[in-house]
Amino acid sequence: MTMPIQFDTAQYIRTLTDAGIPREQAEAHADGLRLALSQPVAADSDLAIQRAEMRAWLEAMELRLEAKMRTELDARLRPIYFWLGTLTVMQVITMTKLFF
Repeated sequence: MTMPIQFDTAQYIRTLTDAGIPREQAEAHADGLRLALSQPVAADSDLAIQRAEMRAWLEAMELRLEAKMRTELDARLRPIYFWLGTLTVMQVITMTKLFF
């Protein structure tokens, strides 16, 4: 999808000639600029490739972040699990001594 930029060559030539540029040079500049502005910056296929690369990169980053978060969470929860298990065993021992 090409979206050309509106460019008034006559106004551009007038601006350059008013600034002291010879008319032939001003016309050459205007033609060159008009040609440059009429070319597409990126084709639809270029954008599709870029989108696919960006999605792949984002998916990879998501997987890395998820793995890192899971590792961090496991490291932080490990002591809690240890003490929870220890307290559960102590309660079982206490209840066994009280009722048996």
